[in-house]
Amino acid sequence: MSGTSPGEAAGSEIEAKALAFPLAEYERRLASLRREMERVGLEALVLFEPENLFYLLGYESIGFSSFQLALIPIDAEPRLLVREMEAPGAARTTWIGAAPATVSDGDDQVAAALGFIRDLGADRGRLGIERTAAFCTAASYLALVSGLAGVEVADGSGLVESVRRVKSEAEIECIRRAARYTEVGMGAAMDAIRAGVTENDVAAATAAAIYRAGSDYMCSDPIVTSGPRSGIAHTTFARRVLREGDAVLVELGAVHGRYTGPLMRSAVIGAPSALVSAMYDTCRRALEAALAAIRPGVSSGSVHDACQRVIDESGFSANFRKRLGYSVGVGFPPDWGEGHIVDLSRGDETPLEPGMVFHMPPALRQHLVAGVGCSETVLVTEDGAEVLTDYPRDLVLR
Repeated sequence: MSGTSPGEAAGSEIEAKALAFPLAEYERRLASLRREMERVGLEALVLFEPENLFYLLGYESIGFSSFQLALIPIDAEPRLLVREMEAPGAARTTWIGAAPATVSDGDDQVAAALGFIRDLGADRGRLGIERTAAFCTAASYLALVSGLAGVEVADGSGLVESVRRVKSEAEIECIRRAARYTEVGMGAAMDAIRAGVTENDVAAATAAAIYRAGSDYMCSDPIVTSGPRSGIAHTTFARRVLREGDAVLVELGAVHGRYTGPLMRSAVIGAPSALVSAMYDTCRRALEAALAAIRPGVSSGSVHDACQRVIDESGFSANFRKRLGYSVGVGFPPDWGEGHIVDLSRGDETPLEPGMVFHMPPALRQHLVAGVGCSETVLVTEDGAEVLTDYPRDLVLR
């Protein structure tokens, strides 16, 4: 099959494929990217990021950390180069008609990429190359650019991300469904929390519930941290036994079609201390103030500021030295966030647009004492915000 867009694919061929979205969705995404390519004067674009390959072409594999790339010409069908064992899956999950080119284990991956680019005539004109991809090493990137001596190479980073920042109805529906799985998992986590069980027991209960509910494999394992360890950011389950008086922070993100719906909640075993009660009440009020500040046209920084004001007025300024939140959408491990696309952070002037989706997790921690927080996954609408997650915001007492 040849052509310039997914809409030209033959129906019988597409029926044999496992596409995550209708062809019209891919056609919209590709057309939007090509407008960006035309704006910056690119004849072709080389992409490595698994999220971008999935977003544009549908390509999905748990082998996403392997060397792989997509070539997106301005006026011809995109093409894929993948590890040889990935070829059947690439052919099955993408809308493009041409079979993927392959590189065998043990072969020179960069040499294969250079041959692929030249064979498709992309070594003429202005070629954009993604510089920010996590799984293209600096050595591979430098060798690739060196092998393209004489070609006008430009930085192609961020072009697909500029299209990804506003979600379509199909994407939002995936996030809604992911949020339903997350809520089931959060309920299982809270039911499992009690003195005498381990953090691992809680993590196992929530993971089992999430997968039974229908989630795809997650971008990040459940975060379950308790007692003094909950007062340290980015700690998670490590066989610790829960005790009376412990604060327990849980953060989860189930996945539907590679889209995550994250959620954070907190519990206390027994009666909460005055510090834990005050910190959680502040987090909840800060989150609600931020939700009230969301509407199209306001800056992302102003939403962060609404949260920060509540925290400052409550005397916890020193405990909150981070951004309020970040965009969520397509994700592969190790992270569900799209903070590199849009952040809700101090001083950020990016205007919010309808269709943007954010995870907003205000959390407060007292080092080696306790940590609590609550969050929502939120859609920017035409007149404000819609909370996509649905779970009680009360501090859970166990």
